[in-house]
Amino acid sequence: MSIVTQQTVQMKQVSHGNYLMRNVLKHNAVFNEGSKGDAAYILTEGKIEISGQIEGHKKVFAILTPISIFGEMALFLEDGVRTATAIALEDSKVVVVTKDDLDEFMRDSPKVIASIITVLVSRLKTTTRKAMKVPSTGLGIVRIFDLFSTCGKMELKYNPTVKTFADTFVTTQEKIEQYIHRLADQGLLVLGRDVNDNRIIRIREREMLHAVMQNKE
Repeated sequence: MSIVTQQTVQMKQVSHGNYLMRNVLKHNAVFNEGSKGDAAYILTEGKIEISGQIEGHKKVFAILTPISIFGEMALFLEDGVRTATAIALEDSKVVVVTKDDLDEFMRDSPKVIASIITVLVSRLKTTTRKAMKVPSTGLGIVRIFDLFSTCGKMELKYNPTVKTFADTFVTTQEKIEQYIHRLADQGLLVLGRDVNDNRIIRIREREMLHAVMQNKE
């Protein structure tokens, strides 16, 4: 996904100030993760998806609707590198706020400072709560295997299981395979093949899985 070109962006003055309104067409990016950032944006119309790459997988952090500010961290970080990608899910309009605009805002309107701090603190709290809820990958895998065994499902196809775990825990299939082979080395799983020569995972006794979960918690 490329950054919106000048041809797809219309600029005009907003109110009596020098702030620019940017029209972003559906599926176009406002900015990309890793690019240099020198402006924040206020979404006034449309819908914006904020996402990033985590271990090679796309992770959607938020879906923004008016009125929302985003990309503001580029105005505070020294290197100004974007930490996420912002893409329009529908035709959208955003107000461009540059570093100079922000400095002027802060000089002339103390209320703006309070508003920006409130937004940043709110996002920090949300991120912290989400981070605290994320289980360890190893324990999560053991819990899912335990659930399958509870339901009497003791045999799983290897490749679909690895892919599903990787998508669920937002990591690579190689790392999932490392966890699975480690559990097999501990005697909790048996790796083999079925009558059709497909790779499979056989779950051992539930008591062993329970012991592992208790040791990890």
